[in-house]
Parts: sequence; structure tokens; C-alpha cells
Amino acid sequence: MTDPAGLAPPGGVTVAVVDDHPTTRAGTRLLLTEAGYPVVAEAGDLAGARNILTARTTPSVLVLDLNLPDGHALQHLPALRTLAPAVPILVLSAQDDTPVIRAALAAGAAGFILKDAPAPELAAAVAEVAAGGHYVQPHLATRLARSPYPAGVPLTEREQTAIRLWAEGYTNTQVAQTLMVSVRTVESIRASLRNRLGLTDRAQIAAYARTHLR
Repeated sequence: MTDPAGLAPPGGVTVAVVDDHPTTRAGTRLLLTEAGYPVVAEAGDLAGARNILTARTTPSVLVLDLNLPDGHALQHLPALRTLAPAVPILVLSAQDDTPVIRAALAAGAAGFILKDAPAPELAAAVAEVAAGGHYVQPHLATRLARSPYPAGVPLTEREQTAIRLWAEGYTNTQVAQTLMVSVRTVESIRASLRNRLGLTDRAQIAAYARTHLR
């Protein structure tokens, strides 16, 4: 594992990459470096990921593969997030199964992108999560929005109403006024729906409303 301590450029976004295949790590490092995001730490397993997140200096973003030799990262995402809450985790995986994507987001991943994504999209994902946002590749997010919601975990009436209002173009402030709640509450609803359903923008919210809410 490469130690990130002392390597972060002032004010810059830095990245750590965790993948058990050295060739994949090298390719990811090259793509990110060319995009202006220096890779300051690398590891090939969950133990290395933990070391990165508990180092004296942590990266801005952790890019994480799911299938690692010492465990499936999906089961360890909540614990990894606890180690360094300020470091968003961007999952970079070959797995494109809808349940896996949804579970990763629910477990705390800030984004999900496939390993065959073009370099500009990987760079955009890193930039978005580094800025505190969330990123799911558009075609994956659309699939999440159109797929059946997990059985046994229904949306509340408030969540359904919020989705309909956002789909109609309402702002968070307008949704809050309509629901008679605070804007902070509406933002929490939006974050919950993003994590559970993968609804990252208004177009995906509208698609979900058309497909699931009549």
C-alpha cells in the first residue's frame, strides 16, 4: 500500500484506489492522473483500504472495487465510512447488477461507476463526489429508477408526494412549503431517496414517478 501522508497538494482533490488487480490499479491511476487527480495511495484489499482511511493524511476520494481478496467490500462499506466520514467512497466495479448498485448506495457509497466507463466519466464522478455530491452512471441510475422497489420497504406517503412534486419541477423550498416541513427535512428525504433508489437528478425522479407512481 502507498502511504498518502504528506502527498496531498494544497487545495487539490486527491484519490486513493483500492483494487486487487495491479493492472487495473495502474490503468485507473493513469486515467485519474491525466485528468488532474493525483492518486496518492493504493491498496489491493480491505485491510489496505482501512489503512488508507486511518492514515495521518487521507485522500479526498476513495475509489473502491467491491470484490477484494479479504472480503466483499459491500459488506464493509458502513465500517469504512465510519473510519473516515469526510472521505466519500466511489465504487468502481465490474458488477452492474441493480441490487448490488442499490445496496452499495444504501450502505454509504457516494457513487457507483463501472470499470468500462470512459475516462471523462470517471473524472466527472470523482469531481462530483469530492464536492459532496453523488454520482451514478446515467444508464445505471435510469435502470434503478425503473426497476421495482425492493419488496417490504415501501415509500412513505410523504416520500411519494415529494417525488411527484420534484417531477413537476418544484424546488426543495417549494416542496417544503407544500409538505409543511423544513427545507432540511426535504433535503434529508432527497438524500434518502438518492441512496435507496439511485435517483440522482430531476430527470430520474420524473422517470421514477411516471413508472411507479400513478
